[in-house]
Amino acid sequence: MKRRVQKMRIWQVGLDIQESGFYAFAVQHQRYGWQLRHWFYQPVIAPLFSHADTTNSYQFIEALKKWHRQLPKGVSIRVALPAGAILQQSVSLPAQKLSPQEQGWFVEASVVKLFPLSARELTVDYRAISSVSPESESTKNMVITAARRTDIERWTTLLAQAGIFPDIIDTVPCVLRAMASMAAINSDYLLVHQLEHQYLVVSPLNQAFAYRLLPNDGQSCPDRMACALQTFRQLSGQHIDNIYFSGLGDTSELPANVQCWSPMVALHQMQPPLPDEPHQFVLACGLALRREDA
Repeated sequence: MKRRVQKMRIWQVGLDIQESGFYAFAVQHQRYGWQLRHWFYQPVIAPLFSHADTTNSYQFIEALKKWHRQLPKGVSIRVALPAGAILQQSVSLPAQKLSPQEQGWFVEASVVKLFPLSARELTVDYRAISSVSPESESTKNMVITAARRTDIERWTTLLAQAGIFPDIIDTVPCVLRAMASMAAINSDYLLVHQLEHQYLVVSPLNQAFAYRLLPNDGQSCPDRMACALQTFRQLSGQHIDNIYFSGLGDTSELPANVQCWSPMVALHQMQPPLPDEPHQFVLACGLALRREDA
């Protein structure tokens, strides 16, 4: 989902909005690669987006306005819809190569089968995502994303009140997996991203794209990681031993088979000060580095 923008940009800015605050990360492409230009974290008490009401978003909007005024003109801002606000399914592409028009027909036919809501209620986007296994050649699945038009309208209206008009709106599961690919981390590790009251489980890079959003339910960190592995085994039938962890929370309790990872390995120039906990900027960095849609 993307609105029309000029090709030349000063900064590409990823904005990761959580219930308790927001993370921002800005990069600029140079001849030698990506340069970090800006990073920022702002805790906020009242959430910006709630399915219940939007009356308590004033404080969040004001914090976004103050941050946005720090940016130069001509930036490309990218945001991600909350994982809980989207419907997302992965389907195998036919063996024969499809033209863009044929891909559109394929998606239209799939949407009717995959999602229970009327097409009029949904905004639909899709992309082909590859998975590479050492035992097989690269395979492609079509990831189809649907969101209620009303949710997107509420989301963009709130951002507009802060003077923010995103050039790209993506989804958290896709951003997490894309950032993992750009960071060239081990392709057989499960991805777990901790959110405020939930945690996101995304398939390893060498597996077909799949994700689940799980509740914390008062679990300890080791219990959540064990639950993530079990959930993926039930989802895919595949046994995975190791996890790459990112997002919120204390990392001191992570089990031995769980590693934090930094998205900043995908950058080529950085100057201190740098984030003390770069794993918390995975989504913001992934949005900043995201390619524009063709």
